[in-house]
Amino acid sequence: MPKINECLIDVDLANAIREVADALKLKIPAGKLGFRCPNPKCRKPVKPMVAGGKQGPHFEHLKRNPKCDLSHVRRS
Repeated sequence: MPKINECLIDVDLANAIREVADALKLKIPAGKLGFRCPNPKCRKPVKPMVAGGKQGPHFEHLKRNPKCDLSHVRRS
């Protein structure tokens, strides 16, 4: 029987996990907590971001990906 290796996670829970990792001073290689972009054409690592300014909590790519529709890249 196939096993589920990935699932969707709410950004608030992801931020709570990040806070715990920071509080425990866990050494996370390159900041990768295991979160990936949900875009099937991308799947690159993302990080949870807390609310600030005019933006609510969200995920951002660790490295901007101009080929991903969900990446925060200014397009002309």
